[in-house]
Amino acid sequence: MSASGLGNLVFIDGRMNHALYFNILKDNLKLTAQNFGIGNNFFKNQDNDPKHRALNVRLWCLYNCPQILKTPPQSPDLNPIEHIWRELEVRVRKHDIKTKSELKTVMMEEWMNIDAEFTKKLVKSIPKRLKAVVDAKGYPTKY
Repeated sequence: MSASGLGNLVFIDGRMNHALYFNILKDNLKLTAQNFGIGNNFFKNQDNDPKHRALNVRLWCLYNCPQILKTPPQSPDLNPIEHIWRELEVRVRKHDIKTKSELKTVMMEEWMNIDAEFTKKLVKSIPKRLKAVVDAKGYPTKY
């Protein structure tokens, strides 16, 4: 995600591991940045999940991600993608879904309907989020 909107929604079967995560990054991150016209002018936000710390991922990021902002796992205070997942969940739950195929279709439709104003607001809130966490000495904030 960026202030310009959302990138690709990638579906996976089973559990995510470092190899799958690496392929998703390789196939999507730089292309999405180019499509948004931000080139190499972005921060990659990631937590300390083991798949983010795998050697292949770290090496790829070293050469392809200009800046990385590391945050604690599943931290909605610091990682705005958590708010995107919540928004997607709220939208999807409004549908009567019966099959996995229907779920994927609805998720893709709703993902495409999350507008750039929403993501722009989330990205612009990052400096305030960081300050709020520092001010709260790591305890919960209003975010």
